Amino acid sequence: MSENYDHPTIAWYITPHGFGHAVRSLEVIRRFMSRVPEVRLTIVSDLPDFLIEQHLGMLPSVRRKRLDIGMVQKDSLRFDLDATRTTLEKLRRSHDRLVDEEKRFLLELGADVMVSDIAFIPFYAADHAGIPGIGMGNFTWDWIYASYRDTDERWDPLIEWCRGGYRLCDLLLRLPMHGDCSSCPRITDVPLVARKPSRTRRESRAILGCEKNRKAYLISFSELHLDESALRRLERMNNALFFFKRPLRFDFANGRSIDGLELSYVDVVGAMDAVITKPGYGVVSDCLATGTPMIYTDRGPFPEYDILVREMKRHLNTVYLSSEDFCRGAWESAVEQIEGMPPRTVSMRLDGADVCVGLILDCLAGREDVKAGTVGSRDGAGRRHAGMEPDLESPVVVPVEDSIDLHTYRPADIRDLLDDYLEAAREKGFEQVRIIHGKGTGALRAMVQSILRRHPLVLSFREADGPGGGWGATLATLRPAERNGC
Repeated sequence: MSENYDHPTIAWYITPHGFGHAVRSLEVIRRFMSRVPEVRLTIVSDLPDFLIEQHLGMLPSVRRKRLDIGMVQKDSLRFDLDATRTTLEKLRRSHDRLVDEEKRFLLELGADVMVSDIAFIPFYAADHAGIPGIGMGNFTWDWIYASYRDTDERWDPLIEWCRGGYRLCDLLLRLPMHGDCSSCPRITDVPLVARKPSRTRRESRAILGCEKNRKAYLISFSELHLDESALRRLERMNNALFFFKRPLRFDFANGRSIDGLELSYVDVVGAMDAVITKPGYGVVSDCLATGTPMIYTDRGPFPEYDILVREMKRHLNTVYLSSEDFCRGAWESAVEQIEGMPPRTVSMRLDGADVCVGLILDCLAGREDVKAGTVGSRDGAGRRHAGMEPDLESPVVVPVEDSIDLHTYRPADIRDLLDDYLEAAREKGFEQVRIIHGKGTGALRAMVQSILRRHPLVLSFREADGPGGGWGATLATLRPAERNGC
């Protein structure tokens, strides 16, 4: 593979909004690094080191930078909409500086592709740098913020700013349980990105020290405060053990920290009788992957909440716990209800990480077609036609005709090839040229159109109509060549 993928370099941006985005991105990164060990990958985020190391088993190159706000929280259960809006406005005033900084970073890194989950500013930067920008997520921030515009029109310019970035997304890998992602022009649906337990439920419960006659519940929050009266009430549920991990810290008789145990987080989720949480993408995915029931509470006004709850109820045993009862430690009724439900089996695809890796590799390789069962496969990597390998040592020869077929060229040569071809075509007097990239997943088309969008010789471009190749080709209108007078 390495000879075809040329030691790819990737800049991977991860939003700091909750750990769910981080967990799924890190799972895809883990699979990518396993499949392509020679990849040069830099994570751009302000995620804590422990979270990255925990999921990757090492700390890769990390650039500490925060490029979106997500939602500002008052506490573990409530959002601060005013603070979110004003912080976003402040970020918007720095748009030009931020985009220029990220453009320079991408160029200095030599990035072949930019991936974002799901910050929008990096798409502006990738477009300016002339490299493909791939999104991964189940919503875009303009959709989230649009739900607040009815009560405050000051959101309007911020929403349009977000959309401007997403419109430059060359390909969105859209995850299940998604909201409106229509701001992204190209969308490919992928299965759930889910971590899988490495231990059996019995093995995990033994490591956790769960007695057979006691139920086990995981308190899953990135931040949570329970007062003394709530903790004392939980202590009275002496047939239950409540597990938690950092950054949570509690001191009550039947509370147990899982820090330091030889268990992954999804191992712990799979060992539980239920997870007690507010619905977020990461924890819902872990519960779906393991079939673990959920006791859930409120999350505040957030459009994703209703979608997650709907899918939870569709696949899992669930019980709602009001935020008032949750904060008081009045969990007895919810626990009794969940214990009385018959087991359910989850049936859904969980190979989204591998599918995402394959699609990103296709973008890097510029493959024109992807057939069922061969997405990103090693045997197919870099081949343009069956039985043909590009000659890695031969120089690229640019044809000067009114069309160019990119299928037989190396991905690493595409950018220089288009530069040379467009200049030669213009000098020959062509007003419009046809660039053939194939349909496939749209990865090569996205790469080509990303280059054309910023190219100084291109006035405009559009996808060809049916006779001209349809989505398999792009028509570019060229600026006329300057002629010297007689």
